[in-house]
Amino acid sequence: MKTDILIIGSGLAGMATALYLAELRPELQILIVSKAKKDESNTKYAQGGIAGVVQSTVDSFEQHIEDTMKAGHFLSDRKIVELVVKSAPKSIHDLERWGVNFDYKKEGTYELGLEGGHSKHRILHHKDSTGKEIYDKLNQKVKQNSSIQLINNCTALELFKNQNNEIEGALFLNIESNQFFNITAPRTILASGGIGRVFGHTSNPEVATADGLAMAIRAGAELSNMHFVQFHPTLFYKTNRKKSFLISEALRGFGGYLVNKDGYRFMHEYDERAELSPRDVVTSAIFAEMNKLNSKHVFLDCRHLDERKLKNSFPFIYSSCLENSVDPAKDLIPVIPASHYHCGGVKVDVNGKTNLLNLYAVGEVAETGLHGANRLASNSLLEAVVFGRQVAESVVNEIKEIRYPITSNLTAYSKIKDCQNQEYVVYPEEKSLKLTELIRRLFIETDSNRKIIFKENADKIIKELTEHYIYPSKNVRINELLNMSIVAGILVDSLSFYKAGKVSVST
Repeated sequence: MKTDILIIGSGLAGMATALYLAELRPELQILIVSKAKKDESNTKYAQGGIAGVVQSTVDSFEQHIEDTMKAGHFLSDRKIVELVVKSAPKSIHDLERWGVNFDYKKEGTYELGLEGGHSKHRILHHKDSTGKEIYDKLNQKVKQNSSIQLINNCTALELFKNQNNEIEGALFLNIESNQFFNITAPRTILASGGIGRVFGHTSNPEVATADGLAMAIRAGAELSNMHFVQFHPTLFYKTNRKKSFLISEALRGFGGYLVNKDGYRFMHEYDERAELSPRDVVTSAIFAEMNKLNSKHVFLDCRHLDERKLKNSFPFIYSSCLENSVDPAKDLIPVIPASHYHCGGVKVDVNGKTNLLNLYAVGEVAETGLHGANRLASNSLLEAVVFGRQVAESVVNEIKEIRYPITSNLTAYSKIKDCQNQEYVVYPEEKSLKLTELIRRLFIETDSNRKIIFKENADKIIKELTEHYIYPSKNVRINELLNMSIVAGILVDSLSFYKAGKVSVST
């Protein structure tokens, strides 16, 4: 199969890039390939909203820039921060042009939310399901565009390189037909999302198994800041590992309090900003309280808030809590920090270019320089749109005339044998769970000696998995596990460069 532009991943980053490309060069054939059977991505689960300065009389680009730099421990690239922040008005306009509806006040101005780390109300939102609103509207727009084709239920396995070391497409597995197939393209764009499942407890969907990042690693892509993994402070706590849901920090901005198992409001002891501290500060404080009191979680207290306003402003969270036998107006909400966003990834320049020719990366899989050590809340959706445009403009400037790949070396993939099917191989559930728990513990543990033990045990499991199983194969879960193992190994090694237990650089 051939296409002009291949996009791997169908979240906001992938769809925004495709729409910009189609607007700039409608004659191009753009193909988006998604692993999910149905519409699924991290974008859908973004509750809070998208950050942007839209009321210059009470807010400014400079304040948003400083908030971003401070949240990122001043390790962000200021030029990139300035680009993204100052591009917010246009990006928000483009989203609205594509059909996205944000909440407005009666007088016709945006209803702006406040989240941790922000000094001003600047979060545009659609109730408490902004990500779903954005995803649904862009997905509809993509399906209506004749220049864009969307294929679901196909997982990417390997990137193709020609003899000039240029990326010219990828190998895929059709999950439904269980057949391998190739897609070649003059330009390939990775928009494959994050790595949340590497940590077990996560806010990410089931598809966030680090496939795109692992694929880039195998191809020789340069990485950056792999150790910067953000934990969201408040995932609804469940005793099992079944998919849970986020309790947006917008609820803390609305007036919710964090309390420990004794009912004590503790955040003011850790930071003067209390519940509105940046995510890494809140996460560290919660883990400290859990360790101090030997508890499995803490609570969010919303019982003092107006019940009608609470239901109206946070309908998804409210109904999800009720489904789990918790009434936010009457009960404490059990919450725990969980892996949420990877601030590191494939290193890209201001146009989303990687060090591999003809390969771009956008969205969570990419490390643009925006987030530094810790992402400021609601900056990720903004980054996805801004860099979607940056990538699209760069691609169309480069491709004056379409030249289809004719030199790709597909030899390695033509040699896939029956023994690599692994269709009936028993999935090593116990090892998988143990590995993800070890990786999670490595990032939150404060005791240096215990971290060393966790690292040794994780290294052992990773070695066993990579030696015992074959990649790529027709067993999707085994492929995912091996992808997570590759990324887990790099995460483990990357932590050795930082002082053990310094949670602020990893959450």
